[in-house]
Amino acid sequence: MEQVTQHASTRAVRAASFGELAYWFAKRLVDLMASALLLVVLSPIFLLIAVAIWFDSGLPIIYRCQRIGRYGQPITVLKFRTMRDGSHHHLEELLTVDEERRLEYGERRKLRTDPRRTRVGAVLRRASLDELPQLVNVLSGEMSLIGPRPYFPGELAGRHEAELILGVRPGITGLWQVSGRSDRTFEERLSFDVDYVSRRGFALDASILARTLSAVISGKGAY
Repeated sequence: MEQVTQHASTRAVRAASFGELAYWFAKRLVDLMASALLLVVLSPIFLLIAVAIWFDSGLPIIYRCQRIGRYGQPITVLKFRTMRDGSHHHLEELLTVDEERRLEYGERRKLRTDPRRTRVGAVLRRASLDELPQLVNVLSGEMSLIGPRPYFPGELAGRHEAELILGVRPGITGLWQVSGRSDRTFEERLSFDVDYVSRRGFALDASILARTLSAVISGKGAY
């Protein structure tokens, strides 16, 4: 992963044109302003969700998950906890005893019906509200509002797409998110991410942002 990090960083420095630099600067400015504003405006919703999680399944409220950020750097992504505390340790056991779920997870890296999910967690995931704490990641510069969803460590190991995908900040929403997300296979997700990075710009970001609301309302692929 260190080699991917070095290659991606060097490529970005060499290939950046004035237009790209202007786009990156404007995108980061929008990320800063929008994330700060949304954290303030949505604070009552944050509080309500926190109380609901606490009453439903106790603490912790926030789930901190390790992901890969820009240039392959490790980041801690924040989410409202939607599963029973410690349930991530039982995933391997679950996949071992259930062949159908193992095949589904191998294809999509997601489970449509996950027994580890809490009652409130199911609602949060359906409405994508579990992702709201990532506004803090955006504010800190680890993520962007729009970009490829962050990958687990090792998910991109040996993939030729890794250098391109890891050349940008991961996002809260992106092309994969508004194109069916978890209903898509892992290979399709990679294709969407490569397509986004290759075509990224103001117009594409605006289109994704506009489509995000529709994707959230429909709940398609959200589980």
